[in-house]
Amino acid sequence: MSLSSQPTLCLIHEAIGPYSAIAKIAELQVRTALDAGWSLSVVAKRLDESLHDRVNWLRLTVPRRMFLLKWLTARHFIRTAIGDRRFDVIHAHQPQVADIADVFHCHFLTRVAYERKCLEQRPGLRPRLIRLQQQGVLYAEDRCYRRWNPATHMVFCSELIRREFSRLYGPPPAQEVLVNSCPPIDFPTADQRLAARRRWVGNDFKGLVLGYIGGLQERKGFKSVLRALAGKKEIFLLMGGQFTDGFSDPALAGRMKSVGLVSDVKSFFHACDAVIVPSLFEPLGLVAFEAAAAGAPVIATEQVGALPHLLEHDAGLLWEQGQDLPALVRLAAAQRARFNAGAVRLAEAISEERQSRRLLEIYDEVLRQKHGVLPAK
Repeated sequence: MSLSSQPTLCLIHEAIGPYSAIAKIAELQVRTALDAGWSLSVVAKRLDESLHDRVNWLRLTVPRRMFLLKWLTARHFIRTAIGDRRFDVIHAHQPQVADIADVFHCHFLTRVAYERKCLEQRPGLRPRLIRLQQQGVLYAEDRCYRRWNPATHMVFCSELIRREFSRLYGPPPAQEVLVNSCPPIDFPTADQRLAARRRWVGNDFKGLVLGYIGGLQERKGFKSVLRALAGKKEIFLLMGGQFTDGFSDPALAGRMKSVGLVSDVKSFFHACDAVIVPSLFEPLGLVAFEAAAAGAPVIATEQVGALPHLLEHDAGLLWEQGQDLPALVRLAAAQRARFNAGAVRLAEAISEERQSRRLLEIYDEVLRQKHGVLPAK
């Protein structure tokens, strides 16, 4: 069987663009395929405006309320969006259609979050409803992963998620780890750091600033940071993410600021002497790479998939249970030049160019497997 000079690719994710970590990854993959000459269709509800005229946008319907309903209906709406179209390669980021994908990108395992007691824990009626929905997603996701297609090329965002998937569901025959790429290095000047600090913190605090972007999710580990900084007057906590706007902890009165969702993450990181990723379960943690590339040394727990890469290139530090967090912040700030040099090595080792090249190689492998030939270059 022969292929035309322009093979066809369908990439599936609810959002493609600067909307979330996975959406950013999906956008980079779309641009990579376009630059390589693929004819591209995308199934998505949200698509970055700059891509509207470059791809065939198969608009995805997503119910407005209840994330369990969204999860359970996603397969139907994705299949509806695709219709009777055929593609040389289907690349999916959503487990609901992992079985029909030639390439499936695994970013999360709800079962692991459940095992580590990271799901909704708060008392009350609304949290209970959230808990019930999470339980429904858990069983639905299990069902998807237990019937994965052995012909699908499984791509994991970290060694951590690959290992956990194999433990829970068995090792897929075709699998590999393709770590989400590190953004290009963009270290701030002294003036930029000062301006960012004034913008996010103000002029009153003279100590060290520790940044956190993860919102008020149990899984993100923010409570452990609050406990570790209670009574430590030399550290200011700059807190961002979903539901953090206006959040405060009396034990950190005058030494913390919560800013809600952060659109300008680079400026946020420029204001920080270090950034903490304290998650109880984080398959990768793109925020760690973004912080390192922006010049902020990263402190992370062993449950963060990005940690081995930070340690390998000396771009960050491990925070172990019971370890003095303020001491690590002081070390990170004092040796900022060391960790910045490590960030440069990190960005070179898992650059967008390197990871994109490997993705295209995976697509070529799928073409060989399905058609026995590659498209004309």
